[in-house]
Amino acid sequence: MKDRRLWVWLGGMLVVSAAFLLLDFRVAVGNPQSIQMIMVTELEGNYPERLQPDDKISMVLVGEGPLIHALQTALTEKMNDVGMGQMEWEQELKSHYPNPVLVVNVGRPSPTWTPFFGVSQFSIQAGYATGGDTTFMAALDKTQPYLRSSDPSVVNLYTEYEVSDRSFGLISRPGYDRYLAEYLAREIVQALKNLYNIQDPTGGPP
Repeated sequence: MKDRRLWVWLGGMLVVSAAFLLLDFRVAVGNPQSIQMIMVTELEGNYPERLQPDDKISMVLVGEGPLIHALQTALTEKMNDVGMGQMEWEQELKSHYPNPVLVVNVGRPSPTWTPFFGVSQFSIQAGYATGGDTTFMAALDKTQPYLRSSDPSVVNLYTEYEVSDRSFGLISRPGYDRYLAEYLAREIVQALKNLYNIQDPTGGPP
């Protein structure tokens, strides 16, 4: 009888552990924040012309780990909400694309996660080029207030986010990755909305 109870208890623990590792849920309180650095080609009030729904945007994610997959899903949803163009995910980073391109470098984030709390501190970089040239990211001069471009029709945007978060409650590992990814996607897409001067349909700030 005792052996049976032990096996039942071990089986229950195995099911619970699998749920926290495989299922996507979160019943927790958190407060993700980020220190941001934003650089953009000097606009002088001339925002780039808004992309049409059938205009293509190449999207590239650089990095490894489960957060990458969660961020791809979150960015797809947020970009679809904005309706700024038609996204196409690229498998690898190239120096030039024939259309606007968004590159997000996540690096190797390693959040500390348990079923009852999650702690994160990592950085990501995002670069957006209306002319499709990603090489500007390698030639950044972060001491300057603006990005420089020899082509007045091209606008580049570079952002860095130093992300930190502390979440407490019941949270699965996929749920924590999705939570962080949705926060990052909101910040990245908001920067693009500001670049194109896209107003919030609710009447709030862009």
